[in-house]
Order: sequence, then structure tokens, then C-alpha cells
Amino acid sequence: MIALEEHYWDPGVAETFTGRNATRSSDLLERLYDLGELSLKEMDEARIGVQVLSHGAPSTQRLDAETVPNVAAAANNRLYETVQSNSEWFVAFAALPTAHLRATANELERSVTRLGLRGAMIHGLTNGGFCDGKGFLAKI
Repeated sequence: MIALEEHYWDPGVAETFTGRNATRSSDLLERLYDLGELSLKEMDEARIGVQVLSHGAPSTQRLDAETVPNVAAAANNRLYETVQSNSEWFVAFAALPTAHLRATANELERSVTRLGLRGAMIHGLTNGGFCDGKGFLAKI
């Protein structure tokens, strides 16, 4: 069985969260941060053969254009290391710096071609605006 869109939280991305995104229950946080023993145990119990990991919302999509490229790249590097250490269990989608369009294209290409990630997860809003909105598309 393949589990698609299995969310996790990268500590470097999560430290940028504010408000309700920064305050979740401890049981949920334990699972969002764990890509090791607990996650593998629960996958085995549920007979999941592979998880497709993706950073949970709000991911990097609420960060400003100046900050987000480095945060997203660092998170994707850590995700790559996790996948490599458990490649029989995990594949992954990259987090993208959608507030910076050129960096988004570059990070998607790097994540897929150099890190071997399988694509990207984009959550609906980038700093409060939809990615297909006129204001966002005008920046392209």
C-alpha cells in the first residue's frame, strides 16, 4: 500500500510558524516531526509499504520572498537525507518558495533532478493569495 500526501513538519520551517500554526497538540506534533522509529512502526502496523512525504500546511508558503528560498532549500535537503536513510519506506514531494517565483522554478528543478524528490506539494495560498489569482500570475 502506498500512502500519498503524508504530512510531516520540518523543524526549520516550523520555527517560522506563528499563531495557531505554532501551537498544536503534543500528540500531533510528535507525529508531524517523527520520520523515524514511530513513523516506521505505525507504517508497519498499518501495512503501508511506502509513504510519499510532503510538508504540512502552511509549509513555506507564508514566508516572504526574501526569506523563503533558503528555508525551502534547507528543508528539502533535510527531507532528501531522510528519504536516503529510509529509501525503502519513503519518497517525497518538495516544499517550494512560492513567494519568489524564480526561486520556485529553480527549487523544483533542483529538488527533482538533483535530490530525486518526486515533485512538489503546493498548499492553496501564498501569503494569503491563491497561486492562480490575477495578482500572483501578473508577477510571472
